[in-house]
Amino acid sequence: MAKKTDGDAALPTSAPSETLSFITALFLAHFPERNTTFLTGIFKQIQKAFAGTYPGYQSCDTVFHDLAHTCQVAIATVCILDGYCKSGRLPVLTFRGYELAVAGILLHDIGYLKEVGDNRGTGAKHTFSHVERSADFAAKFLPSFGATPDEIRQVQLSIRSTAVNVDMSKLPFRDPGERFMGCVLGSADLLGQMAAPDYPERLPRLFREFAEAASYSHVATGGRASSQSAEDLLRRTREFYHGYARRMLDHEWDGVYHLLEYHFPDGRNLYVEAIDANLDRIDRLLEN
Repeated sequence: MAKKTDGDAALPTSAPSETLSFITALFLAHFPERNTTFLTGIFKQIQKAFAGTYPGYQSCDTVFHDLAHTCQVAIATVCILDGYCKSGRLPVLTFRGYELAVAGILLHDIGYLKEVGDNRGTGAKHTFSHVERSADFAAKFLPSFGATPDEIRQVQLSIRSTAVNVDMSKLPFRDPGERFMGCVLGSADLLGQMAAPDYPERLPRLFREFAEAASYSHVATGGRASSQSAEDLLRRTREFYHGYARRMLDHEWDGVYHLLEYHFPDGRNLYVEAIDANLDRIDRLLEN
C-alpha cells in the first residue's frame, strides 16, 4: 500500500506498523551488521505514550499533532537520511547518527501530551511551548535506552530545530554534523505533514489547535496561527508554503530536502510533488 502521486512512484504509507518497518528496513540496508533494538524500543514506547499508557502522561488528545503526524515526519526523516547515504557525501552517516535522528523526530511533538491530572483543555494549549516540553521529555526518556548526556544534548538540539521560525545560527551546534541533523528534522517535520494525502482535510484540525493555543497563551500569534477561521487557514496555505516554508527549507535548513532526489527514482522529489498537488487540491476546495 502507498499513497500515490503523479506517475508510478509513490510515498510510503504512514500506518504505525508500516512506519516502523520502513524505518528499520532502511537502517538495515545501510547498517546490516547492526540490530534494530534501539529504534524498535523507542518507537514502541512512543506509541504507548500517544495511547496513554506511558507513566505520568495522558493519551494524545490533539487532533492534528498526533501519532499519524509523527509517523509521517519520521518517514520523511529517514528518506532524507537514505538520500544522504546514497549521495556519497562526506562525512559518512553513522548508525548512531541514524538512530539519534529517528529518536529526535519521534520525540519532537511529545510535548503536546498532558500530564496525568491536567484536566484543562487539550494538549493543543502547549502549542507555543511544546518544543521545549519535548526536549525536556527527551532528557528523562532517553537514558533508559542507553543514550549518553551528549547524545541527549544532540537530540534536544534536533528537536529545537523544528520550532517555528527557528534561527539555526542561534542554536549551539558543536559541529556541522549536529547542524545537519537539525536541518533534517526541521525539513522532515514540514515536508511530512504538507505532503500527507489528507493534509487539506486535516487543516481544519490545525486551526482548532491554533485557536485553543491562543486562548491559553499570552503570546502574540502571527502567521497562520493568527488565522480567523479554518477557511482562512486554507487560504493562507499556498502563501505559507511559497513564503515561509520554502525560505526555511532552502535557507535555515540548508536545502537538505534536495537529498530526497537521491532517495527516489529518477531524481524526483516526491515530497515536493505531493505538496504541489495538495496546494492545487486546496485551491479546488476553496472554489467549491
